[in-house]
Amino acid sequence: MRSSAILTNCRPCSIVFGKLIVTPLKNPELGPINFELTVAVDPDHAFEAFTAEFGQWWPTDSHSLSKKDCIAVDMHPGLGGAIVERARGRENISWGHVEIWQPGEHLAFTWHPGWNAGDYTRVAVSFDMNDFGRCVIRLEHKDWHNVGDIAPALRKGYVAGWEYAFGECFAKYLREKRG
Repeated sequence: MRSSAILTNCRPCSIVFGKLIVTPLKNPELGPINFELTVAVDPDHAFEAFTAEFGQWWPTDSHSLSKKDCIAVDMHPGLGGAIVERARGRENISWGHVEIWQPGEHLAFTWHPGWNAGDYTRVAVSFDMNDFGRCVIRLEHKDWHNVGDIAPALRKGYVAGWEYAFGECFAKYLREKRG
């Protein structure tokens, strides 16, 4: 097996290759979901659009718990900030909390839209400028093992979900806002 294949499916910990220590995933089907966008905006602008304007680009009609009754999904700024769905006739629904807040650089949050807060996954988003003056935005959704037996099916649904929400809706929002 080539080492690049090993590294793609491993986590730091127990098999030693030179100075690199890796542990094979117990279930490779539960590996992180990764998406990347490259947009002609600066990282600070992209970070602000992703966070402060989350409710303006998130597709609440198809990707919320309350669908047509959803007023908005808000991401409250800063470390510990809540991600909350607001809906007509319902109490607010917790989707997660911000764990890392580095404006213009990196954001990470727990993700449990409407689930028990202890059954969370994690989402990390990074914002980097490439050599061509474009912002590369990388989203990684991981820690599927935290949700138990439903993890493979849930992860499979999120592949399509993030492709639409991040790859289409967020990308379109950034491009339109830039223009």
